[in-house]
Amino acid sequence: MSTPAYPDIRQQWLDHLQRQGKSPHTLRAYERGLDHFAHWYQVTYGAIFVPDEVMPRDVRDWKAYQQAVEKASPATVNQRLTAITRLFRWARSQEICRENPAEDVSNIRLESRQPKALDKLTLRRLLRVARNNLRDYAMLELLAGTGLRVGELLMLKVGDVEINERSGKVIVRRGKHENYREVPLTLDVRKALEAYLKAHHPEKDNLEAPLWIGTHGGLNHRSSVTRMLEKYAIQAGIESVNPHALRHTFATRYLNANPDDLRGLARLLGHASLNTVMVYTEPNLEDLTQRMERVEIVGN
Repeated sequence: MSTPAYPDIRQQWLDHLQRQGKSPHTLRAYERGLDHFAHWYQVTYGAIFVPDEVMPRDVRDWKAYQQAVEKASPATVNQRLTAITRLFRWARSQEICRENPAEDVSNIRLESRQPKALDKLTLRRLLRVARNNLRDYAMLELLAGTGLRVGELLMLKVGDVEINERSGKVIVRRGKHENYREVPLTLDVRKALEAYLKAHHPEKDNLEAPLWIGTHGGLNHRSSVTRMLEKYAIQAGIESVNPHALRHTFATRYLNANPDDLRGLARLLGHASLNTVMVYTEPNLEDLTQRMERVEIVGN
């Protein structure tokens, strides 16, 4: 079995992932995970990482090192483990290695952290402080009013927004798992987008242009959206808000209005499985407290 040098293996695998249509964010995460393992392997064993020489105990030791020495979060460890598991799976298919030593190394079990939906007053305060910035206001209205993922939001082009007098929709051409979907727009979202388009894309002469205009032309990094939300949360005097909280807010409000429509919510959010949207039906402590107040344990 002829084994290519590590830099060649690395590049071939990344090229393979790119051909599969993996997002730039996923590619960077996998690349970092592989580089972390390769560096640890070289420092630990004094040898260049060769896939066919790695044993399951090496992967377990690497996992333990991240937890005990680096104090890496469970999510980070799991993400890195996913990266090298897929690397070895690909390497085996290419006959670069005979076994996948990471296959049976389990992920760290994560504590369930249910996202918290914003209540109406909190959301209203957040939107109010952003109202004077047409772009930011339109982005927040769109996130809260459609449940788009940040990556989907940033990939929108001018032609992906269609609005007429009585309705509108946003077209997500490359959602998670490359899924295409169309999401209807409420009146508030349409108004915010129309104001933004009128100011920044008045002629709509280039439908392939990025929808969001930033300080350097396009706005294309999710950290920009996170920082924007943090800024407005401070101005509004509310707890820190992340983009997923707005997605969760949309999902929760949709189910409150349409309690039995899990299938519709899954379609709007771009989920292939109904099981994925079940998290939005789980009551939080505040919900349970309110429900307990309605329980009569001992009658008068």
